[in-house]
Amino acid sequence: IAPYPFTTLHPLVGVIDYRDGFRVRAADVPGLVQGAAEGRGRGSEFLRHLERTKALLYIVDAAGVDGRDPIDDFRVLVEEIMNYGDGDMLDRPALVAANKLDLLAAADADRISRALREVAEEVGIRFDGSHVHRISAGVTGEGLGALSREIRRVVEESEAERQKQLIKDSRPAVLSNLRGFSFKA
Repeated sequence: IAPYPFTTLHPLVGVIDYRDGFRVRAADVPGLVQGAAEGRGRGSEFLRHLERTKALLYIVDAAGVDGRDPIDDFRVLVEEIMNYGDGDMLDRPALVAANKLDLLAAADADRISRALREVAEEVGIRFDGSHVHRISAGVTGEGLGALSREIRRVVEESEAERQKQLIKDSRPAVLSNLRGFSFKA
């Protein structure tokens, strides 16, 4: 975390450990530039790390460091993820967090949060949660506890959904293998 964009240069994998032993593996992928899905700026290399994820967490610099527009940055990020591979990453549950909102006036923070939510809904992100999470990752840590709890909830629900789908998908295959057989007692 630093006061300028693109501070993460290489994908980083870490773990969120919860007090009860539950663990979530998390990948921090460097910021994406327009054209990343086509390989620009090592984008394909970075996006590849998202293929095995159960959920996505979009973190947007809401303060607009260096005059950047957080809404435009979010649109680029979502479009690159949408255009990568077969485009199924937008089907995954997602959370959106606006970082550095503590640097903005309350009215600006509200406006940016609303705009991020509107973009998420507009492009069809499987937006999970009722709001954009407001965090201050580098200075105060504000909002990180609530975000951590939401990450866990989304990952647990995603895993439960995946397990249900595996069971559903495996039943017909097992039954079809038994057709045509007779058993004698």
